[in-house]
Amino acid sequence: MRTSTAAKSQTLLHHLSREAKGENLLAVILGLVQVSMVILFAYQVSQILNQVVYESSSERADAITWFWLALALLIRTLAANWQNRLGNRASIKIRRHLRKEVLTHCFRLNVALFPQFNVAELSNLLTTEINSLREYFADFVPQKQLSVLMPITVIIASAQINWLVPLILALTAPLIPLFMILAGREAAVASRQNLEQLNRLGNLLADRLKNLQAIKLAGSTEIEADCLEKQSDTYRHSTMKVLRMAFLSGTLLEFFSAISVALVAVYLGLYFLDKYEVGHWGGDLDLGDGVFLLMLAPEFYLPLRRMGSLYHAKIDAISVAEHVVRLQDLSLDLTEMPHSNGPEPLKNLTLNHFQAGTENALHQSLSISLKPGDRLLLNGPSGSGKTTLLDSLAGLRPLYSGQMLLNGFPLLPHQNKQWWSTLGYMAQKPELFYASVRTNLCLGQNFDDTQLFAALREARAETLIQTLPGGLDYEISDSGGYLSGGQAQRIALARIFLHQPSLLLLDEPTANLDPETATEFMHQLEAYCQSGGILIMASHRPTDRSFFNHELTLNPQGRGQ
Repeated sequence: MRTSTAAKSQTLLHHLSREAKGENLLAVILGLVQVSMVILFAYQVSQILNQVVYESSSERADAITWFWLALALLIRTLAANWQNRLGNRASIKIRRHLRKEVLTHCFRLNVALFPQFNVAELSNLLTTEINSLREYFADFVPQKQLSVLMPITVIIASAQINWLVPLILALTAPLIPLFMILAGREAAVASRQNLEQLNRLGNLLADRLKNLQAIKLAGSTEIEADCLEKQSDTYRHSTMKVLRMAFLSGTLLEFFSAISVALVAVYLGLYFLDKYEVGHWGGDLDLGDGVFLLMLAPEFYLPLRRMGSLYHAKIDAISVAEHVVRLQDLSLDLTEMPHSNGPEPLKNLTLNHFQAGTENALHQSLSISLKPGDRLLLNGPSGSGKTTLLDSLAGLRPLYSGQMLLNGFPLLPHQNKQWWSTLGYMAQKPELFYASVRTNLCLGQNFDDTQLFAALREARAETLIQTLPGGLDYEISDSGGYLSGGQAQRIALARIFLHQPSLLLLDEPTANLDPETATEFMHQLEAYCQSGGILIMASHRPTDRSFFNHELTLNPQGRGQ
């Protein structure tokens, strides 16, 4: 299973790299320009030293020589800066694309249905984890090619003078990739463990914040704080382990490259001491040739060392890619609701042996057909599955069995964004955002104040909004803030009336309303149904039963009636 996931991760990273193929190609060209300028600079410096020291010439280098030196340094600096900018641009482009893909998949999949991939884990993936891919796409991807092309360029340049030095370079070069492979295994394990600890910390923190009220009432604040501190300390230790691996790999890479450069220096030193005459193409090596070869030796190992120092970025990228692959594997059958140029009118809604949630949540197998203007009452004691049925119709739970037909076509409500656009759903506890009343009503669409107040009037919430400081611009804090349950419910109802859904799902909407307001609200529902809307509502109020033309009684054990 791990091998399959690793293969998929590598494929995903390769696919993402192709999103910035042009930037990566140009970055490789700029890297070759840099090494070419280094070769030119080394050649000019070696000739100056040879002229001044070896030939004992009193003449200074002419202006042309200094011009080439300055030009080489300038071009190398500009190329390095441009390469860095291209890498950052490519990284931003790819990470933006990856975030879009992840979010699109989550919305299409309805990831909330999968408890094995919770909100905290998804938040870490979209922020910290994807951000950690910057170095991989900005530096590692082009460096993979440069770590091959740049040493080859150095070998070609040095081979023009001597054949033994390129041979020494070529024979010692595999030491660095070999070490990268050996160290990479431990680094991969450490990186994966670090990512797991980060997700555990995020999950723990999100869970404790969600249940903070219960923790305070139980007097367990200090105990839970200690748990968070322990998990935070565990994450700190795993992070330090990753950093130690990176430091160790960097130190050993420097060691191996230094040893290799020393071999070249020893060979040249013994050659100039007349200990042997081997390695040159025919003529003797002069001081300029030796300086040129010695200056090129570090440049030969520089891209390999750079590749080694970036290897941890690859390990981190593979860990993040494995996380993305795990999310992509959470796939169900995705179906699209057939429609033409605009939304399909809701002509009929049929449930054939429909069973919602899990087997233990709703035992009944339901069959019913509704058409525009119908009003279905869900009746039954607590625990009979009314909320489960409404959640499944709204797409908040997968179907356990049976079939749902919309205008005669099969439909999976939990994975169909077009279906979500046709319905309005209000649960027992309305969901209000930490934002203004206007934002909570509009939900990203454009409505003027006249439309907003008309919807508020239908929900009997116009007077409430007018009395709030700022009116429509009043900021509602988390979970409704200082609004009462009934007030939050009215705002949620106004939101439903504003968007005019074809199907309305209500779970005990009159539970927090006084009798007079509840009666007025039922009048508004009657107008909604008369305009062609379909209503499915769960209610315990006996006075509401006469309003409905269909009734479905649920019980914990048995079938719908």
